[in-house]
Amino acid sequence: MNAEIFIPMYYMVLLTAAVFLISTLIRFKNVLVDKSHTGSELMKIPLPESAAQITKQADRNLINLFEFPILFYAICIVLYVSGKVDDYFVLLAYWFVGLRVAHSIYHIFINGFIGDMPLRALLWLPSLGIVVWMWARFATLV
Repeated sequence: MNAEIFIPMYYMVLLTAAVFLISTLIRFKNVLVDKSHTGSELMKIPLPESAAQITKQADRNLINLFEFPILFYAICIVLYVSGKVDDYFVLLAYWFVGLRVAHSIYHIFINGFIGDMPLRALLWLPSLGIVVWMWARFATLV
């Protein structure tokens, strides 16, 4: 039962790899748009604004996946090592991963705003709450 907590962690690693692959593929597509350019001229290719925006959003999302989810990986490992993994922790871990997948898709391809607030925050805040709840629940079990 304890090892089940590693499955959502595995999915988070897959998500990170997928975002890296998307970012890399978009970048290759952008650089290779005009095949007649060579050498340093490749860097002077004007990108359509939408391609440049998606590249920027994919890069920023990849950075995000190396920031906050570290707390998720940490609590999963702490739960496993302490033997405190239960079905509820595993469910919370799956919810976290699902929200992060939705956040990544929204961040890279849509990324709408209401005023200055990004709508993706509506996906990020519940994922933050889940990790905080996982840590708080763990603290009550030790």
